[in-house]
Amino acid sequence: MEVDKGKGEAEETRKVAEADRDTVTLKSSDGKLFEVSKEAAARLSTVLAGMIAGGSIDDNGTDLKQIGSEALENVVDYCNKHANSIPSAALISSSISFNTAPFKEPEEWERKFVDRLSHDALFDLVEAANFLGMERLLDVTCHKISEMMKGKSPDQIREVFNIKNDYTKEELEEIRQELAWAFYDD
Repeated sequence: MEVDKGKGEAEETRKVAEADRDTVTLKSSDGKLFEVSKEAAARLSTVLAGMIAGGSIDDNGTDLKQIGSEALENVVDYCNKHANSIPSAALISSSISFNTAPFKEPEEWERKFVDRLSHDALFDLVEAANFLGMERLLDVTCHKISEMMKGKSPDQIREVFNIKNDYTKEELEEIRQELAWAFYDD
């Protein structure tokens, strides 16, 4: 929840945070402050769980300079709304080495959560989830990206994700000839 935010969805997350009365304040790279319940943060983020356990949370706002305000707002919304439906990140990380748990398809609320995001917001959220050690959120966001790529040619994927092709036409033709088996006839 953004501290200076208005009504609606922010109000719902504010109520969750206030009900707990045990919150942490996180500061985005652009200086905006967000509150999240300690329990939600610790359940969903191995990094925040470690910071909370180690006492390195700043009461005036813990700097997360790697995360912009839109991504941090999405992280906080995810934490406040869904902390009780996800096993603790600390429990997951201590019981599973190298994320060997089988992938679980996103639930309906998780699909809706990522479907509303722009491409840029989705990629920023992937980076934030990775930085904060939020395995489930990382899985859900990466699953969304993989769904966006499914069934598309390399050229279509470049178009969807605005990826520039670094090869010249001549280089592409040479690669096509050398690796003809790897290319589908369009």
